[in-house]
Amino acid sequence: MNQKSVKKTNFVYLLLTIFVPIVLIGLLGYVGYTFFRDGGTGAVICFMAPTLLSVVWWIFGPTMIWKQRKKAMERKLDEQGFTRNQTFYGSSQTVVVDIKQGKIALLFFWNPFETYILPANRVTKAWADDGAAGSGFMRGTSRVSFLFVIDGVQVRVNTFTSNQRWKMNDEHVLTGISKADMWVQVLAAAREAAGR
Repeated sequence: MNQKSVKKTNFVYLLLTIFVPIVLIGLLGYVGYTFFRDGGTGAVICFMAPTLLSVVWWIFGPTMIWKQRKKAMERKLDEQGFTRNQTFYGSSQTVVVDIKQGKIALLFFWNPFETYILPANRVTKAWADDGAAGSGFMRGTSRVSFLFVIDGVQVRVNTFTSNQRWKMNDEHVLTGISKADMWVQVLAAAREAAGR
């Protein structure tokens, strides 16, 4: 199990993901400007290729790494005898709970190379948030989530998200609320097993 404190973001990884392609664009742009001032195929390659590759990287690269790291996390948990009673694959984090052993495993999108396997009693608080806003017929939500605090770090895991507001009695919202409530209970059971 990890003794390290939970970090949702590895800033070195984040900055490399963003700025290495920019440096590549600048470097090859300089090469194109220096050696191919008259234009031609070399200039097009030096200016266009890194730009296109960078855009492809920004769109697909971190997501591909994220998917591979989730699979690696599952293998690691299985090798360590971690019983995956409940798993939630969020867009920016994966939460896995072993209720019997009182353990929780975490993996974050912007810190994909660090799998945290922790005793669940390090979770100090867990609650559901229905995201309700507005009043009367305008009352609704665009996000439902469960939240928990572990090592002083608040983790929000969305169980329902939308770019528009949905009524609180909508089936999608109610499903999201049900999932969030269930996860709060799962975390409470794991904390109990780990011994508060």
